[in-house]
Amino acid sequence: MSQAGMFENGSAAPNIEFVTGNAGGAVGPDGLFNINIVGSGGITVTGNPGTNTLTISGGGLVWTREAGAAVAIANNHGYFNINAGLTTFTLPATAAIGDIIEIVGEGAGGWTIVPNALQSIQVGNTSTAIGILGAVSSTNRYDAIRLVCRVANLTWSATSYIGTFNIV
Repeated sequence: MSQAGMFENGSAAPNIEFVTGNAGGAVGPDGLFNINIVGSGGITVTGNPGTNTLTISGGGLVWTREAGAAVAIANNHGYFNINAGLTTFTLPATAAIGDIIEIVGEGAGGWTIVPNALQSIQVGNTSTAIGILGAVSSTNRYDAIRLVCRVANLTWSATSYIGTFNIV
């Protein structure tokens, strides 16, 4: 059994006092001298005790090509719309502040994004109607838009876009 501050082999434990991040304050080790680093928001942290390394991965969007007429949007996901007809994308019912979605047009039919009840989408100085009567629709085949959740579950704002859109 080891004493506090000692490893099993009798050598002294390192003197790690704190680890600090860019927000939230300093974090000290627990009774076993561990500091846990945990990912969130699509970021994972994988520890390898054999090499004493932490690998941080993720953070980017997952991308898929969509050919369907109706797509339920997932948070932190990008879509290439390849449908020959119109594709209707529906916002996720729940979203955290900072969640991102992107849609890039490729299919000739174009795309439209519809909110759920109580949700809205803001593009520039224009907002959709609140709820299922609102929509942002592409007007050209290659229109693209990036939306970020600004108010949890409710409000999405365009942070970048290419093209001209119909907004109702």
